[in-house]
Amino acid sequence: MRPQHGKLVEPSDGISQATVAEPAVRQTCEKSSVLVIADDHLERIMVKLGLKRNGFDVWLAPNGPEAIDLYREHGEHIALVLLDVRMPGLDGPKTLEALRKINPEVPACFMTDNTGDYEPQELLQRGATYVITKPFLLDDLANIIRRLAPGVSTDLLPSGKVCQG
Repeated sequence: MRPQHGKLVEPSDGISQATVAEPAVRQTCEKSSVLVIADDHLERIMVKLGLKRNGFDVWLAPNGPEAIDLYREHGEHIALVLLDVRMPGLDGPKTLEALRKINPEVPACFMTDNTGDYEPQELLQRGATYVITKPFLLDDLANIIRRLAPGVSTDLLPSGKVCQG
């Protein structure tokens, strides 16, 4: 990720590369861990460092199958899943589908610079709460996760906002 400034913009600005869905009502809990799923090693490490600096515990998985195994074993500690859309083998949407079989309520956020065969609206329909485009500031990502993770009031989510990196 290059150090560039991300910004939150209104959908009326004509940018449709990333979108936010209305989150479902969630139960309050004491989870602060994020499962980061991305095939790029440097990306995983950078996201981990940024999230840890912002107070999150971070689990890392380089692909869908490892993420599924980690979630199966440690899901009760994971507040949110952050996953790349395009990965070899089991891509992000298919990984989320498998995670939903374990926990239908798992909060998920896609991060991508290229959604490939998926439109942002389709990613939201598949269960993502948020789609953020790369590059983004790590502090902005942490703030988005704070607003989406269980235990955080949904009133803090800027409904109808689009995050453009």
